[in-house]
Amino acid sequence: MAASLQYVIDTICSSLTEKSVYEIIKARLSQGPSTLGEILPLIRCKDRSLDFGSTKIIAEAALAELARSGQLSIEGDNIYPAA
Repeated sequence: MAASLQYVIDTICSSLTEKSVYEIIKARLSQGPSTLGEILPLIRCKDRSLDFGSTKIIAEAALAELARSGQLSIEGDNIYPAA
């Protein structure tokens, strides 16, 4: 099982919160389908101390949780808002 978003944020010592990461992703998806590559810079803008790898881990954990809860779907490299 994948680590929870909060666990990942705490482990990396990011100033982000679960809520802020979810809001970033949902705001981007409100503009249409997206990719991980488009979401990463948005997350990094909120915590400039994050390196690329840490940002990617946070994004992947958040996307997995949002997909599990039915709030979005992931098909290949594309991320879609829930229908």
